[in-house]
Amino acid sequence: MLAQLKQSNLKLVAIFFVTIAALVAQDSTSYMTSDVMRVGGRLACRCGGCRNTVGDCPMLKCESADPKRHKIFALKQKGMSDDAIVNEIVQEEGIVALATPPTEGFGPILTWVMPGIALLLGFLFYSWWVKRNQQTPATLTDLDKATLDRFRSQIEKELEEETPGK
Repeated sequence: MLAQLKQSNLKLVAIFFVTIAALVAQDSTSYMTSDVMRVGGRLACRCGGCRNTVGDCPMLKCESADPKRHKIFALKQKGMSDDAIVNEIVQEEGIVALATPPTEGFGPILTWVMPGIALLLGFLFYSWWVKRNQQTPATLTDLDKATLDRFRSQIEKELEEETPGK
């Protein structure tokens, strides 16, 4: 009886360790090597829930970052360079896959200069619109002058009533 109990406990312990080993093999971060983090840092996470890179997206089982991490890991296992992996993903998904805009060509200059140009054009358009629609003030009629005089005298009268010390 004691031998059977020891044998069943041994089986339970073995099942426990096999289960733990299976769970560890399913761990979603087991492929997060420094290579995956480095290459993933150059690619944007496009899940819509964060504004991070594939390398540092904090969401577990992220629908965008997780498949890219697996792909980067597999391509690194094949011996591809970082640039080759990034270029392959950009070819599949387009330039939006990059975490930062490319630094070569006319694009970066336009990216930095365009907001200033847009503000300048907006200011020039606004100035032109104001000058075009500017009207000279109408001259006061006798009725308007009489109304203004009546209000001024009423204001002076009320101010004199409020300041009894004068």
